Amino acid sequence: MDITITIPPELAPMVEQAAWKQGRDIVTYVQELVTKHVSAPSIDEILAPVRVEFAASGMTDEEFDTLIEEERQAIWEEKNSKKS
Repeated sequence: MDITITIPPELAPMVEQAAWKQGRDIVTYVQELVTKHVSAPSIDEILAPVRVEFAASGMTDEEFDTLIEEERQAIWEEKNSKKS
């Protein structure tokens, strides 16, 4: 399938430079970007196993929030104790 796209003038130099940095011509670079984008899993697909494990754990949303906050606080305290 052939598709023609118009790249805004202010974006063209950035695309050219990005392609050059990757050692690609612009057409190949854009094809690779499109392929990567359409092949990437959705956020729902990425999170599906986590959601299944969370449901199986029996933990409530509130318990999970508390766990995350406690861990965040512990990391903050550890990070700031090393500065002293």
